[in-house]
Amino acid sequence: MSSETPTRPVLPRAFDVRPKATSDEEKIEPPIHWPSLAAIPAQREWSGLREWVDELRERYRGIDSYVVPACWYEHQSLVLALQALKDHERAAYATSSPASSGTDWHRAFRDITAMLRQFTADLRCAHGPEHAERKSFDEFVHEDIARRRRHAATVALGHSE
Repeated sequence: MSSETPTRPVLPRAFDVRPKATSDEEKIEPPIHWPSLAAIPAQREWSGLREWVDELRERYRGIDSYVVPACWYEHQSLVLALQALKDHERAAYATSSPASSGTDWHRAFRDITAMLRQFTADLRCAHGPEHAERKSFDEFVHEDIARRRRHAATVALGHSE
């Protein structure tokens, strides 16, 4: 019988699931907090979120108007939940993420879509076409940006919100 201490097997590098150290260029951006966005960042983020939601609907055909109605952008609860899901996906598929993060993202996807379905049912939105008309979205974003600018001006002038 050998008196040597048993050693743990060393996994080949391909099986190492620990997150890799990130360089400054690979740092994952923090999540977006919609209520605190100023007008210019909000204008940029609206476009990105719209594109991501459209792509999500293409990738996952089960996302219907009962999960994400055509008017999703008009409801803060839906915007915040979709943004959280978008942020989660971005972090899950970053080059520094472990191999298991795709599974984690799909768990979050399952949970958030169930929550979206409940939010939508509570909102009692009309369940019409799967995609909103571009003009309606653009008008909403224009009004949102104008509201954010008015709010910033009010605060800058020292008036109450």
